[in-house]
Amino acid sequence: MGNRTILLLVVIAVAAWFLYEPVVDRFFTDTSLRVSEFPSPFPEEEISLHVETKRLDIALSPYGGRIRSARLKDFTDNNGEPVELVSSLLKSRGGIRVEIPGEGEDLDDGLYRFSRDQDRIDFVRENPCGLEVRKSYYPLGASALAFRLQLTNRSGERLSFPGGYRIIPFYGIGQDDEKGWKHLRVVWKEKGHEGVRREKAGKVKKTVRTENGVVWMGLQNRYFAQVLVPLDQKLQASIHPLGERQVYAVLQASPLTLDPGQSVETTFLLYLGPLIEEELQGYYSGLEEIVDYGTFDFLGRAVVVLLRSIHAYVANYGVCLILLAFVLRILLFPVTQYNLRSLREMPRILEEIYLIEEKEQDPERAAAKIRPLREKQIRAMVGSFLPLAIQIPLFLALYEALNRSIDLRKAGFVFWVSDLSVRDPYFLLPLLMGLAMILQQRLTAANPGEDLTWLWMPLGFALLFSFFPAGLVLFWLVDSLFSVAQLAWIAAKKEGRGG
Repeated sequence: MGNRTILLLVVIAVAAWFLYEPVVDRFFTDTSLRVSEFPSPFPEEEISLHVETKRLDIALSPYGGRIRSARLKDFTDNNGEPVELVSSLLKSRGGIRVEIPGEGEDLDDGLYRFSRDQDRIDFVRENPCGLEVRKSYYPLGASALAFRLQLTNRSGERLSFPGGYRIIPFYGIGQDDEKGWKHLRVVWKEKGHEGVRREKAGKVKKTVRTENGVVWMGLQNRYFAQVLVPLDQKLQASIHPLGERQVYAVLQASPLTLDPGQSVETTFLLYLGPLIEEELQGYYSGLEEIVDYGTFDFLGRAVVVLLRSIHAYVANYGVCLILLAFVLRILLFPVTQYNLRSLREMPRILEEIYLIEEKEQDPERAAAKIRPLREKQIRAMVGSFLPLAIQIPLFLALYEALNRSIDLRKAGFVFWVSDLSVRDPYFLLPLLMGLAMILQQRLTAANPGEDLTWLWMPLGFALLFSFFPAGLVLFWLVDSLFSVAQLAWIAAKKEGRGG
C-alpha cells in the first residue's frame, strides 16, 4: 500500500469521525416538545426581583418563586447582549421548580409571598393541605447562588408524601448561537460511581434514571453550564427529553412524613457560569470534571494550558497558535524529520522498483535487485505512518480545545478572522492552507508531471478544513509552511551530497 493511499485512508477516517455526529444530529433527532407550556403563563407586567453577583444578573419572579433569567455580564452573544443561560423554550416554567406528587401540579404555578433581607430573597407559599414551601436564594461568589428549600407542616395533622418531592432545576439551557444545539449535553456524577456521565441532549430519547443519589447534575452548552449540587447527595435523578434537542433533569427525594410544626430543609449550590476548571473547582471539589476535551482529554487540557501560558505574554490568540505550532515543531523535530524524509523517499523507491520490473527480463535478477528496495520501502512506510500516530491525537486535541475552551470564544486574529473558534467566513485560511499543502506535496513527488496526487489531495484537505474552526486551519497552515521549509532543507542537503 502506497504512502499516499495510507494518508488518504487516514483523511477519510478523520473526516468520518468529524462528520458522523452532525449527520446523525441533523437527520435523526426528535425535536417534538415533550412538556407543554403551562396554560397560565407569567403575567406580562409582573414584578421582577434581581440578585446580582460580580458576573451574574439573576431575575426572579414571585410567580412560582423561580428564576426567570440568568444573564452573564462578562460574556456577550452574537447580538452584543449578555449571554442568557435560561432557555426560552418554556417561559412559564423557569428554575428552580418544586413539585409534590399527589398534591396537585399547581403547587409551583402560583404567586408566592416574598421578602428581602439584604442580598437574600425568600419566597413563601402554603398549599391547601397546610404544607408551607419556602425558597431562599442568595449570592455565592461570582457565578453561583445558594438555594435553600424548606418544607414545613403548618397544619394540625401529620402530612405524608409517599412520592417525596421533586426538584426541576431548569427546562433546557440557553444556546450560545443558532447552531448551539450541537453542543447541548446533560452531565452528572453519581454517588459511588467513578467518573462523570454525559450524554448529548439530542440523543436522550427516553427517561434515564440514576441508581444512587447524585453528587451533582447539570446541563451545558458549548461554553457555559447550569449545575445543581445537592449538598446532602441523597437525591436520585432522572433525565427526560424535552424537545428542540433539549432535556431537563428531575431530582427526586425519598418519601416524606411531617408532624405538625416539623420542617425538612435541603441546601443546594447552583452554579451558572463559564466552563473554567479553576472556577468550578473553587465552588465544589470535582465539579471541574464537567469540562471535557473529548477522546484525548489530557492532551486537550495540555494544549489549553500551553495556549494560556503563551497568552500571558502575547495578547493575540492567533499569534499564540502560530507560536504553539512552532513550539510543537521544535519538540517533535526528530519525528517530523524522519517523517518528511520518508515521505520524500517513498515515491522515489517505488519509481526505482517500477523501472527494474520494466527493464529487467530475468525474474531472479529482478527479485535480487528489488529485495533491498522493498526493505527500504517498508522502512519508509513505517517512517511516514508512525509519526501520524503522534500527530493525529495532537490535531484532534487541538480541535477540541478550539471547539470547547472558553479562552478561545470570540478570540480574534487579524482583519476578517474575528473568532478563531468558528470557521473562516471567507475561506481564505483554508485556501492558503491548501496552497501550502500543494507546495509540500510537490516537494515530495518524484515525477510531478505524471502523478497529480500532489495537487488533488491538498485541494480535498482545503475543502474539508473549510468547515473547521479558523484557529485549527491557521495552526495547520503554519505547520504546513514549516514542513515546506523542512522539505526544502532536506532536498538541498540531498542535492549537496550529489543526490
